[in-house]
Amino acid sequence: MKLKSIYEDEDVVVEVGPHDDEIPGLIMDLFKRKKRPMTWQQLREHFSAVIGEDRLRRALRQLVKEEKLVQLNRTTYADPDTLTPEMIEELEAKRMIYSARAR
Repeated sequence: MKLKSIYEDEDVVVEVGPHDDEIPGLIMDLFKRKKRPMTWQQLREHFSAVIGEDRLRRALRQLVKEEKLVQLNRTTYADPDTLTPEMIEELEAKRMIYSARAR
């Protein structure tokens, strides 16, 4: 999904920010391109110029609720279609280590 440019010259490009209903598509496009889990920090940095934090959080919650994304821990999200068996195994091992430390 590409943002609509409203002005462009050799130094500056001005684009219209996305509507709320377009944000989930932008997020999913990024996950499809990256093909790996991403943290909240990475997502926030990537979208900081076009999407505010509150709108980004709402869209992430919506995508998790719709099961288009999975939340791996408090701050990491992934497209379930791109998780390899190796990634899942690594995540499970990290969870086991974390739960053992919490005891």
